[in-house]
Amino acid sequence: KNKEECMIKILPHVKPVRAGRGESLLEALTGAGILLKSCCGGKGLCGKCLVRIPEPSLESVSFPEDAEARVLIEKGLKAGDRLACRVKILNHLSVEIPDNSLLSPEVVQKGPIILPESIPFRALPAGTADRYGLAVDLGTTTIAVYICDLVSGKVAGSISVRNPQAIFGDDVMSRISIVAENPGNLTRLQKMAVKAIEWSVTALCRSSHIDPGHIRSAVVVGNSTMIHLFTGENPSSIGVFPYNPLFVEGKTFKAKSVGFEFNLSAEIFTLPLISGFLGSDIVAAALATELDRAAAGTMLVDISTNGAVMLMSKNGLFATSCATGPAFEGATIRHGMHAVSGAIDAVKIDRINGVVTCSVIQKDQNTNCLPSGICGSGVVSAVAELYRVGLVSRDGRINRNTGSQLIRYDESGVVEFDLVSADKSETLQTITLTQKDIRAVQLAKGALFSGMKMLCDAAGLTVPKRLLVAGAFGTFIAKKDALTTGMFPDLPEENIIGVGNGAGAGAVLVLFNPALRDKTKELARTAKVLDLASRPEFQKIFLSSLPFPEKRKYP
Repeated sequence: KNKEECMIKILPHVKPVRAGRGESLLEALTGAGILLKSCCGGKGLCGKCLVRIPEPSLESVSFPEDAEARVLIEKGLKAGDRLACRVKILNHLSVEIPDNSLLSPEVVQKGPIILPESIPFRALPAGTADRYGLAVDLGTTTIAVYICDLVSGKVAGSISVRNPQAIFGDDVMSRISIVAENPGNLTRLQKMAVKAIEWSVTALCRSSHIDPGHIRSAVVVGNSTMIHLFTGENPSSIGVFPYNPLFVEGKTFKAKSVGFEFNLSAEIFTLPLISGFLGSDIVAAALATELDRAAAGTMLVDISTNGAVMLMSKNGLFATSCATGPAFEGATIRHGMHAVSGAIDAVKIDRINGVVTCSVIQKDQNTNCLPSGICGSGVVSAVAELYRVGLVSRDGRINRNTGSQLIRYDESGVVEFDLVSADKSETLQTITLTQKDIRAVQLAKGALFSGMKMLCDAAGLTVPKRLLVAGAFGTFIAKKDALTTGMFPDLPEENIIGVGNGAGAGAVLVLFNPALRDKTKELARTAKVLDLASRPEFQKIFLSSLPFPEKRKYP
């Protein structure tokens, strides 16, 4: 047995889990297919990955750091209660996992799948046993999995989970550096993605009464780094100039080769990449929206951690990527969370009395759950509303001279605005929006807007004629909020169209009609890539797009 290997006994079950000495407990459990709730990406802030380590095992794990200790004290927890994301494994140990720490298979909003009727579906013969396929949108922050019936042409079920790789960093560059530091980490990151997808498949098959052994194929799309990690290819070359991926072509391999267990002989397909920062997710979204057949001036934007923009011009397709970061997906935000029940998704502030009203996602209409955090669309809604009522200035600063009782300093001196008081939140903590959260939104929308503007400039346009907005965030964000904050160009609202999860829809289309892989090759090959960072005007455009625009009048 490897002397660096530790055994974790999950109580009351006896079957042990293997882990590497120095690994976090969260990573070790994920690697064994046991997924815990984790809204903060392993930073020890949300307190949801709570586990209990019995007395004899306390010496086998690291001592709590300040951040973890603070969360544990706030929750008034007993000795032995720990956050799995902050626990480092030092030796063999036992651990108890409370039921409410386990990830539940509630569907995270990732945007609906909207399929064009003009693309033909190739049905398998009725009576085919292995009649199911998977479409996977492997995002930096969120992984969406769709199980599809290849006989009927229907999406049988869908689920999304937070990408557990987030414990290694919120963006692709941090994951590239972890592999560059130690190539052995490539296998760790690959395993985490595979186990999260497999967990999703198990949950979907259970709820849809499908035998996982009847899944014959899977189409996986994602940004270039995620696809490298998933296929076990080192992405380090994407992190250094000239940022070239190791490969751009689509790949085909057996499920067994990456560690899937649901059907070892299932065929896995990845779609082609365009460049180091333009992956198969934007190619799939372009396929689903038929961008190559759209009128000149049609722009497609996929808003995610690694934002991508494509524009159909009179000279063909142009494409660029923007480092928007994960703020729009609720990550890096102090009280950010996934778009699940309990997440604030919209905010209103009464101009007269300053009362804040929050809309909360309720998946089960029979239970009235209290707010426990804020998702991406809620963050932008809150920022837009604070700006509209004058509590935030054009430069993004919270205005402390308004006399609002809801503006205060936290214990570390950061200015914050109270959205929900502690007695009205699920976590019994005040849910706030901090000055840092607003800055994160400004940086994200500044990067996105700069990409859109520079793509228009390259195509000889002032603004796009139509804007197709893909991704969960793009689906659920109010257009008014996006325009108020200056995230989108100044267009009439009717010219801004949500197109659902375009990347997922493209993967579903290729699953239903494998001949479309040739079309994705053509889209990836013909797109002209605009590298923003190499353009001298980028910095100036980016800085000028950080402030919020002059206030617009809305009905």
